[in-house]
Amino acid sequence: MAAQLLYFVLIGRALGSREYGAFVGVGALISTLSQFSSLGMEMLLVRNISRDPSSFARTWGHALLITSAGFLLLLAAAMLYAQIALRPELRPLVPWIALADGLLGKFIQLAARAFQGSGRLAWTARLTAATCIARALTAARVAWWTRAHGIHATAILWARVYWLATLAVALFALLLATIRLGLPRFARIRRADLSEGFGFSLSSSSISVYNDIDKTFLVTLGQTYAAGIYSAAYRVVDAASAPIYAVYAAAAPRFFREGARGVRPANRFARATLARTLPYSLAAAALLALCASLLPLVFGASFRGSVAALRWLCLLPVLRALHYAWGSAITASASQWNRTATQFGAAALNLCLNLLLIPRWSWRGAAAASVLTDGALAAASLVVLTRLMRRESNSPLAPAPTLHNAGWNS
Repeated sequence: MAAQLLYFVLIGRALGSREYGAFVGVGALISTLSQFSSLGMEMLLVRNISRDPSSFARTWGHALLITSAGFLLLLAAAMLYAQIALRPELRPLVPWIALADGLLGKFIQLAARAFQGSGRLAWTARLTAATCIARALTAARVAWWTRAHGIHATAILWARVYWLATLAVALFALLLATIRLGLPRFARIRRADLSEGFGFSLSSSSISVYNDIDKTFLVTLGQTYAAGIYSAAYRVVDAASAPIYAVYAAAAPRFFREGARGVRPANRFARATLARTLPYSLAAAALLALCASLLPLVFGASFRGSVAALRWLCLLPVLRALHYAWGSAITASASQWNRTATQFGAAALNLCLNLLLIPRWSWRGAAAASVLTDGALAAASLVVLTRLMRRESNSPLAPAPTLHNAGWNS
């Protein structure tokens, strides 16, 4: 978190709000599309390895093949969108950010998930931290170089350097996974894995849509300053939410094991986990609202507008704690498509709200859409989980799920 904060501060000060907004807006587009490039294999790694460690080689091979091929489709789709919707000066950002986040960043994520599924969370944490540290060091180098030469850093300058930090960590992550966990085995991909992976990728893309697509909308409309101040506030909220996400990431293998026994054991574990994360999220929300006025001191004077944006978004950690808990129980105990349906609905709601609100109210419309979407997702997750528990209770003679029929097929 310290490295992440240092990275945000350095790059925010080096670029300024407008150039920062341009970079983040294009990055949000890549983030949304990249959820399909690996076809959900990062979550299949966690699920398969946590239940059957011997499945690593086959699942790891599938993940590497699908991610490599998917990157080419991602790059083509991103370039097509850029030609249609983005201003000419923003289009050169696309291939550099796609390489960094859509391919190299995915390799890091796959390796981290493989360690997570095998229960070696220390390495998961180290790889995540290494990415943040490498980017912070690269940002420090760019900030020093531009200051020493008396020039103002631009989004395209940063994009051309940004991928190098990710390359170093990606090579280390792939080598480490091979040494610690084993070589990949490139076997035929089963149709069931493709179907389940597609469900995970739809889920991840839905998350990316309602978290990030508003920044792409702002940039597409030419509102790079609004995108910059809004993105800075959103990144602070993401940093404050990191401990909440970390708890559920660490608990994922346990969720899958509890979910193999049924919905109610998964829900009991979700309640126990929520009891630990909800008090923190309430405190974080209050602290964000109280300390928002410090943002211009940290990021620079061009981010004065981020103060109001952060106060609009301060409730997001609370809403995320709720839908992370209930959504994790759904994913672990029932078909992933149940959770995907709620997240797809949230993404559709967010898109509609963005289309209605952003043209009229700029970043305020984006902030309102974000809060309403996360609130709706929390409510929908609770409704679906309650329904699944009721259905399980009404089928007392149904056989208990096993490792192979744990409710993942619709």
